[in-house]
Amino acid sequence: MRAPVGTIILLVLAAVLYAAMMSCLIDAPNSDAFGRGLALAYGAILGTALWIVLAVLLIIAAVNGRMPVWAMLGLVVLVPLSCIVMWFAGDAYGRGDSSAIWVAALLPPLFALYALWARLPALHTTFRAVPTSAVLGAAIAYLTVAPLVAMTRAALPDPARDARLEEAGREQEDQRAKERQAARDREEAQFASLGPDSPLADYLIYLPTMAYGERALAGIRQVKNRQADTTLLLQQGRIADLRELSHFDVAPTAELCRAYGAALAAAAGKVTKARSDYLIAATDLELQLPNMKWLIANHCDLGAPLDLLTTNVRAVADSDRMTRFADTLAALRPTRP
Repeated sequence: MRAPVGTIILLVLAAVLYAAMMSCLIDAPNSDAFGRGLALAYGAILGTALWIVLAVLLIIAAVNGRMPVWAMLGLVVLVPLSCIVMWFAGDAYGRGDSSAIWVAALLPPLFALYALWARLPALHTTFRAVPTSAVLGAAIAYLTVAPLVAMTRAALPDPARDARLEEAGREQEDQRAKERQAARDREEAQFASLGPDSPLADYLIYLPTMAYGERALAGIRQVKNRQADTTLLLQQGRIADLRELSHFDVAPTAELCRAYGAALAAAAGKVTKARSDYLIAATDLELQLPNMKWLIANHCDLGAPLDLLTTNVRAVADSDRMTRFADTLAALRPTRP
């Protein structure tokens, strides 16, 4: 007997589609609303493609193998109906019904197993046609019909159930509110633990926030080692974290000027089309303009890094905004004595 090459190819394709579909569905509950919708949409598309492959597998098995007539008639109903159920099951799982995943997880293997059995008549001596068809058919029918019955019952009016669900929803919301408040309390306690002896870097994560921004800046101005800490952060290349540098109440010393110039040159080197994030790098450096102006006004020599940044911004400029940024940088170029 020749190997059923077509069936094998379709089984491999079905396995690939099955893995991709399950990956999308399993990721759905862990995403935000947009990501969940996208994952479920991809899962439905992949699932539909999978069901088409399974339908072709069953047709080939019925034509080239052996399958009871009553089983064929049952599959004519169950295959399209189970595809619809798979869509609903994926949506239910995305909304938090963890049991719904078993519908999408078990139906495809059952269809594939039955198609493989029907396509290989040699298996029929061991696995008789009637009991095999009955057992697998019953499992497929249960996984198809049970969710439909559950959805139908859920659609019927049930004040007691609705009250339980409403109460459960309130409890979940109360729990989430408590968790959010606990997180805020922990964050407030962590911020309150900072003081003049804290490293300046510990304040930086709070600086961009609406809740802590002003207090963080005030705290930075009280840090005893803010001058040395600022220089060290610049030497570490963390120029993007120091957008408010000109408000840190630090002195524009020669050491700080050198550290800032080196950090600016390193950041300017990232403004190149050789990198995919060159526009993000340029936009981040645009936020450094107040710092550049402050340092230049205090006689810091930023000539070389400014020239590099100006040249690189002009090279990647694709908007009036970037062109204006480059013009502003050129105007900042200090006049040599």
